[in-house]
Amino acid sequence: MEKRVTGVYSAVLLIGVLYAVFAVFSFHSRIDTRAGDRMVAIWDDQMEMAQEGDMYCYRITLPDENMNEKAIVYNTVHMCLEAFIGGNKVYELKPEKDGAVKTTGFCWNTIFLTQDDAGKEAEFRVTPVYSDSKPKGSFYYGTYREIEHKIFTERILQLILAGIIALAGVAMLIYALFVVKKGQDVETIMQFSLFAVMLGVWSITETQILDWIYPCSMLIVFLSHLMLMIMPVPFILFLRHMYHNGENKLWDICCYINCAVIAVRVILQVMGRYDFRETLLLTHICLLLFVAVIVIMTVHEVRMNELTRQVKVNSICVMVILISTLLELAIYRFSHRSTPLGSMGFLFYITVMGIENVRGHRKIIEQARENALYRKLAFTDELTGLSNRTAFKEDLEKRMDPDRQTGVGKILPTVVFMFDLNDLKKCNDTYGHDYGDRYIKMAADALKKIFAEEGRCYRIGGDEFCAWAPYTSQEAINEKIMLLEQDVRCLNEKGFVVTVSIAVGYAIYEENEDGGGLYSTMKRADAMMYERKQNYKKQEQMRKLQSKVLQVE
Repeated sequence: MEKRVTGVYSAVLLIGVLYAVFAVFSFHSRIDTRAGDRMVAIWDDQMEMAQEGDMYCYRITLPDENMNEKAIVYNTVHMCLEAFIGGNKVYELKPEKDGAVKTTGFCWNTIFLTQDDAGKEAEFRVTPVYSDSKPKGSFYYGTYREIEHKIFTERILQLILAGIIALAGVAMLIYALFVVKKGQDVETIMQFSLFAVMLGVWSITETQILDWIYPCSMLIVFLSHLMLMIMPVPFILFLRHMYHNGENKLWDICCYINCAVIAVRVILQVMGRYDFRETLLLTHICLLLFVAVIVIMTVHEVRMNELTRQVKVNSICVMVILISTLLELAIYRFSHRSTPLGSMGFLFYITVMGIENVRGHRKIIEQARENALYRKLAFTDELTGLSNRTAFKEDLEKRMDPDRQTGVGKILPTVVFMFDLNDLKKCNDTYGHDYGDRYIKMAADALKKIFAEEGRCYRIGGDEFCAWAPYTSQEAINEKIMLLEQDVRCLNEKGFVVTVSIAVGYAIYEENEDGGGLYSTMKRADAMMYERKQNYKKQEQMRKLQSKVLQVE
């Protein structure tokens, strides 16, 4: 499900960004201004405001002072603007006629003043592009550079916080791709990091500093809307992993509805029917749905299970975000000053949950290492380092390949070898178990080397070894037996307390003959090995008898 949803919102994001880039070169707001040269005052309280239908008029008498190098800067968001000084139009902002995009975007409008403007009346006619929009912002008066410095100073902290959020998301994305690499953890951390990146990018656009650098850029307008409507999806995909009921259909429904709304909004924008701003209500409804789903799932989690550490930490962080955002809105409402409290709340969330994710991943890595160690101990023979009988049984079951037509498991061509150490009991009884262990390890090393390239070898008893290999030809079987005989000769040439000897038996899996599967093949190989071991014992007895006869003579 996650891969499908990720694919959908990634595709929509790509389409939206491509369209935004296209819009940069295709749709422009028209700005008409007179030329001018480039102590800041904010004239909000001094402005006389009147509303005439859909148009808002702001009037003020300019100071009777030196106007050279002075300017008036006014920020508009989805607004058309006409500026008059002494009854003459000196500035105009409006969308291109018959353009596919209705909005003028975000724009810092700069009206440069001259000495002739001193003492004249300045009038600003602001007309919202959308019926539900209202003008806001401040009128800045002063030199261009001082106004620029003030605007950046007012917003630099928000920009830094937004940049840190985006960089934190990028850092976690790199961590997921190059450290975690695979498994459910990488999906969880990637979704959280994508959410952080999108939140950071959206927060950067909200500072309106980019609007100062690139006024009326459709790329910034579209990017802001795309981030806002897409970032809830990766957040949902991340959040669901915290809950025991993470597979509940409500999560899926919430994601699919959000993806459908994203697709509808992008299509309507591309078709030129409705701008993103006009369909913003759909995303707001999705956010309410998302909040409702979280509340439902949290209540269900409390009723059915004990809250996990991650759910508790996430709930505390969400409360911090809500409180900081409400405080920011309250301060703005009463003092009309923007504060970085909301951004600080989100940064707190990203930092704490990012650390929590990494901490959880580290814990899972340690558990995986412990499990791997326990598995190794459970499936490995301590003396030789070879796999044991338990591993042998498990691996034989994996030699099944489902038939493409019937779906029934079919055993792959396999040859099973059985080995037994001759005279191990004699070695233990005569020279002690230390030498017996050395005998076993020497034989294990020889067998391990033979089956290193293909197949696998196991110690399944005290002096018994078993191995399997893909069956290719009789020549390949003979070659392995020949290599073993060569290694045994080398060991005997170096000298040991007893003669090193390994009885070998093998059998090739035959579907008609081995009704019990590879276990039947193993029994046939064991029968051959036992027969050869008995022949070895008879030969040893004959050799000893001949030796005694020679001694008597």
